[in-house]
Amino acid sequence: MEPARRTAALRPERGPKNHLAPLDHPSGSKTPRSVLIKVAEFCGGRPDLSPELNFILTVVCVLIAAVIRGLTGFGFAAIAVVGMAMLGPLNEAVPIVLSLEVASSLMLLRGALPHTDYPQLRRLLIAAALGVPCGIWLLTGLNSDWLNTGVYVLVGLLALLGLARITLPMGKGQLGGWIVGGCSGALIAAFSIGGPLVGAGLSHSGLKAVALRATLILFFFVVDLAALIGLGLAHAIPDKTAEHVLYLIPALLAGLWAGQQLFVRIRAEHAARFTQWLLLALAGFGLLGRAWS
Repeated sequence: MEPARRTAALRPERGPKNHLAPLDHPSGSKTPRSVLIKVAEFCGGRPDLSPELNFILTVVCVLIAAVIRGLTGFGFAAIAVVGMAMLGPLNEAVPIVLSLEVASSLMLLRGALPHTDYPQLRRLLIAAALGVPCGIWLLTGLNSDWLNTGVYVLVGLLALLGLARITLPMGKGQLGGWIVGGCSGALIAAFSIGGPLVGAGLSHSGLKAVALRATLILFFFVVDLAALIGLGLAHAIPDKTAEHVLYLIPALLAGLWAGQQLFVRIRAEHAARFTQWLLLALAGFGLLGRAWS
């Protein structure tokens, strides 16, 4: 029995799981599999990060998402909410992202007003008004884990459709506009995500890139504000949301400025394709994490 006891004494004690602790490999011997495991644990396990690291990662998410929004007119919410869902509950991330969306739209509003297609916008907004209450019900009524999984699946599916250039039949004609507007309103209120869907719908309308971007900016401003008001009436906005939004405004401003500078230098098709690949990667990591956890 003595050798067995000595062997057991040499084994490292297994303390509480720490997602940020270094892997148990000698220096320089980390395998690709071990790195993937740590990434999966991070994406799906909501690791116990320090407040400082959590804040830094949130700022990075917002900065990248704001660059995309300034460049393409959409994509901010999808990127920000998927990134923030890896750091905390979705029902806390959605009000923050909606507030930042409203702020970003305000900053872009002046330049968008002269180029907006108002007949298209009016039809989309009326339809979205019917979808927003459904989205609020989903966000306040479903389990947070199911919501996180749902947002990863939704973002990944929309990104795949965009990359495959699959035409959505519901995006064509006046009826298609009503369906896209209603679904987008529900998705924005529930997940703060509606950009890829309404962007795909408007892409069949024949609008030029400048008019498309401007119409999207006004649409998101109105619908995000309506969803935020609805969440407030449903008492679904956490107490410190306003404080978190104020801390993230500098990253939002910097990203929007950078995106607007890139807008005149990068072709719209290339920017949209890069955004879809980024969304697909984030959704894939999120689903990998959910499956691992």
